[in-house]
Amino acid sequence: MLQKLQELLAEHIRSQWFLYLLVILFFTVGVVAGALSVRLLDEGQSRELNEYFYSFVEYLAQQQPMSQSLILQRSVSQNGIFVIFLWLCGVVFFGFIFALGAILYRGFTIGFTVGFMAEQNTMQGILFAVGAVLPQNLLFVPFTVMAGVLSLSFSLMLLRRRLTRKQIPLGPYFFQYTLALFLVALAFTVGSLVEAMITPVFMKAIVSLL
Repeated sequence: MLQKLQELLAEHIRSQWFLYLLVILFFTVGVVAGALSVRLLDEGQSRELNEYFYSFVEYLAQQQPMSQSLILQRSVSQNGIFVIFLWLCGVVFFGFIFALGAILYRGFTIGFTVGFMAEQNTMQGILFAVGAVLPQNLLFVPFTVMAGVLSLSFSLMLLRRRLTRKQIPLGPYFFQYTLALFLVALAFTVGSLVEAMITPVFMKAIVSLL
């Protein structure tokens, strides 16, 4: 079963390699733009974010409990909205434009978070960013790319159908598309569990070393 899934995934990547490159490019541009945008913050914005950051670090340093259920609920909600949005983009022939925008924004938020910590708090911020951002994004990033490719692929198929006026049977493709994104959503849920249960442990461990 696992070997069959690996073969299907490898075939999917081979057949959609251009879309994978495109989505990775947009995601990377978003990360870079997010990191660079930190330098555009004015003094007041930077000071406010710094105060929030250090108050949170101080809260962790006191070994205060973090609500795992609240973190999980927030993460599942955010990622669920993201996957649903990509699904909606896929079922519209021009939706690939908005899907690429969503991928760009996703990368921007990660880039801004890491960039802010690195820019304002030097090595301490970098170490904290590794603990706070890396664990869950080891899952979130590849499945973000995959969800983006699925959305683009179905949307572009609808666009080709509209332009060429070919009668492509959509039923089987729609079922496969929906099922694939549902499986991706389950993978995001696993990432949310990591964010809620493992990431706080990493953050507290790093804060104790700072």
